[in-house]
Amino acid sequence: MTRKIFILSFLLLCLGVFGTASPGFAADRANGDVISQLQSQGWTIVNDGVLKRELRAGEVEYFVFGVKGFTWKLDDLRMQYRRLEIAYRATPTAELKAAIANHRKEIGSTMRMIQRARSAEQQGLADLPKDSCQINFNYDAAASWKTGVQGVWAEGKAGFSATCPGFAGEVYAYAYAQVTVNGGPVTKTLTDGPRSGANVSAYAYADLNGGSPCESYAYASMTSSNLYPSSYSKAADNTLCPPQNLAVSITSGSTLVDLRTVTCKSVTWTAAGSGGTGVYISYTWTFDGYAYATTTTGSYTTTICRGDWSGGFTLGVTVKDSSNATASTSRWVSVLEPTCSDPCLCGLVSTNKYVQPICP
Repeated sequence: MTRKIFILSFLLLCLGVFGTASPGFAADRANGDVISQLQSQGWTIVNDGVLKRELRAGEVEYFVFGVKGFTWKLDDLRMQYRRLEIAYRATPTAELKAAIANHRKEIGSTMRMIQRARSAEQQGLADLPKDSCQINFNYDAAASWKTGVQGVWAEGKAGFSATCPGFAGEVYAYAYAQVTVNGGPVTKTLTDGPRSGANVSAYAYADLNGGSPCESYAYASMTSSNLYPSSYSKAADNTLCPPQNLAVSITSGSTLVDLRTVTCKSVTWTAAGSGGTGVYISYTWTFDGYAYATTTTGSYTTTICRGDWSGGFTLGVTVKDSSNATASTSRWVSVLEPTCSDPCLCGLVSTNKYVQPICP
């Protein structure tokens, strides 16, 4: 067995045999052909110290080890850093500034891993732990477009825990989303970590409503810094945000306004938009086709009094999205008023809007 295969076997045993190496990446002690085993799981060697596995379009995971592997990871992180800098120059937000600072820390940590890997190569590998212990870790990244409303989302998460004495891991998560709203770019960037310890986790989620051009990107990394350092990472990229069919519905509010015992009544209706592009700019409310109010939220309150809408009216609402597309819906609202068929309701006087019947 060559030294490279031996090192790879050692790393997989450390991360797999002594715990749960999620997602399902563990070496068999009895199987000396580690490379064949990894290839059977979809991994390919793309460089010295770098293995790659494509899960589906836009989602790729990597396993790196040794000086050359961490040097490759460092280059990848620096490309991500340039991406953040470009976004910050276009839209200098506090979120992006914080993300850049955290990404610098991850780059610094990776540089330290290169030094540790170099030292391990020079000094030789330590023995495997002899105590009964567990190493558990996870990493995942996903990025896609929204359904129900036009937009994008990204999610990165990683975790590490170990009961082995002296074992530690480092986790880092990064999520980025960008959409176009009213002709201009809007971005959201969140990072968590890097964070080190025997029991650590990191999580980042970013989402935005908006149209094309759009993009979402997620990255998650788990690094084992003990023995011979190694790292798993996953990245997901998406550049689609297909328009969704714009629709609106009246979700709450009465279909009956009862004015038989009061002269006026306050009523509230609520509407909700779905689909469309970006955000919902306005809701326009109509009575029998005549516009009465435009709100920036889906809630509308008004007062209905006797004689205003005898018998009832058609309540309508029209929603407008960021692309100025509109969608409408309506419902019938009945209005009940007193009639003279009941002698006690023929003559009424109002006191503070509460009706008192005049009966013999």
